[in-house]
Amino acid sequence: MRALTFAALTLASAQVCAAPAYDLYLKPQTLATLPDGRKVNFLCMGEGAPVAIIEQGWGGVAFQWRHVQPEMAKITKTCYFERPGYGFSDPGPMPRDSAADVRDLHDGLKAAGLRPPFVLSSASLGGFNIRLYAYTYPNEVAGLEIQDPPAEQFYVQNPEPDEDVDDLRRCIALAKVRPLVDGGPEHCIDDTHFGPEWTPDIKTQTFAYASKPPFMETLLSEDISMVTMSTKEIIAARRPLGRIPIVLLQADTDCDWKGRTPKTDGDRFDVLRCAALADQVKDSTRGERRIVGGSGHSVYDDRPDVVIATFREIVEAARRLKVTAADK
Repeated sequence: MRALTFAALTLASAQVCAAPAYDLYLKPQTLATLPDGRKVNFLCMGEGAPVAIIEQGWGGVAFQWRHVQPEMAKITKTCYFERPGYGFSDPGPMPRDSAADVRDLHDGLKAAGLRPPFVLSSASLGGFNIRLYAYTYPNEVAGLEIQDPPAEQFYVQNPEPDEDVDDLRRCIALAKVRPLVDGGPEHCIDDTHFGPEWTPDIKTQTFAYASKPPFMETLLSEDISMVTMSTKEIIAARRPLGRIPIVLLQADTDCDWKGRTPKTDGDRFDVLRCAALADQVKDSTRGERRIVGGSGHSVYDDRPDVVIATFREIVEAARRLKVTAADK
């Protein structure tokens, strides 16, 4: 079961720089208090402006960015946002749709004293959130780096979650009765894919929250909301974003079908997805979609060099353009 085996949390380790001090990931770093009293955690590194915010994909953890965020932090101050229900952040009220996450991010940034405009970098589901943030608060965004995001067009007619929601519901029910066991017979939690750099302390910390009902309930709500509420929110809020730099990094896909006819369902899906992702960058006059050779869905993990170089390009463009409210 992909949902809880941490397959989404692991993948190959990216050897980009020396490993940071891992104790950063074992305790809260910057806890910001939201208006209702909940706390959300930001893990920040580096100095400079514009401040960059990392919005992770579904089920992701800060430790996955241990080789990438420090390199981003050499370019400008970069903060990883633990969404409500993740890591050291308190769970949020349901549903956990993109609108809820954007409100909490906006309030959390204010409470943490992080000043706009921001460069927003995302992976997967986080792409919905940073796009909705830009549509909702366009004066607060200086650039977007969108890594292999979902495409709302696919869910308008078919609002079916990608993940096995029945298994998630089963594991939530079990976790409310008794503690889940790593690799146990219930097949809910399995850390065998953590990888060699995942120290015992990091594994223990991740398991401590990922095996509890609030995290799994957050995953379930995000999964269902993505194809229902979040899709509708993105479509309703979409607006031009002026000239802010936007780069969408798409996983390695053959998008050049000129003179050829797609024959399989997979080919037809690729054609539609290529068109949908190319459409997302049209929000800006400086938008660009790039196919990343050798990358799967987790671009930051498979091609960290591309993610870092693109991030540098966006930050430098934002500084050069001095994007302000008047440009929107």
